[in-house]
Amino acid sequence: MSGLTPIDESAPRSPLLVRPFQAGVTGWIVVSGATVVVLVGGAITGQKPLAAAVPVLVIPVVVAFAFAITQWWQVRSAGTARPSWWHLGAVPAALLIWYLWPNTPNQINGDDGSAQAVCNNIPTDSNAACLHRAAPALDAHNLVWWLALALIAVAALLGRWSRIAAWTSIPVAFAGALLASSFLEQVVLHYQIVT
Repeated sequence: MSGLTPIDESAPRSPLLVRPFQAGVTGWIVVSGATVVVLVGGAITGQKPLAAAVPVLVIPVVVAFAFAITQWWQVRSAGTARPSWWHLGAVPAALLIWYLWPNTPNQINGDDGSAQAVCNNIPTDSNAACLHRAAPALDAHNLVWWLALALIAVAALLGRWSRIAAWTSIPVAFAGALLASSFLEQVVLHYQIVT
């Protein structure tokens, strides 16, 4: 006779993202994969049209957030204990990445954030045409950059119940900076091709 306790097969199993080991492995794969895809995709699509850059930078973040929301829901509905606080350390790291990662192309770096300053740093014959192109690009840049900060805040709020959410803030920060830069990069590329 063995000293092992038989496993009760009729007992309900907790959801996958509630079990500590399985949730940790899943979170590590999802967040690491999203970060790698965003960084490699951002490097590859940096000089490409926005139609190529947007899906490459947005889809990994959406997938990571889908896992984060699923984990948040499963942990809340299962009534299990909250994860430890140390997972929230990813949020300050994401804030540093969001703030320090370059989000403007080198050709227009150091401007004051206006369309006129962007056009002053680009060699162009028609300042009016440049302003017409730079103003919406700068608006889109600012919108994406601040939306990334809002998503980091959402990840921080969900992070108290979902480890994956806290760590998802890191690929969000990278994707926000890279996508914001892509809008201004399109203006720079347009005038490099024209001249």
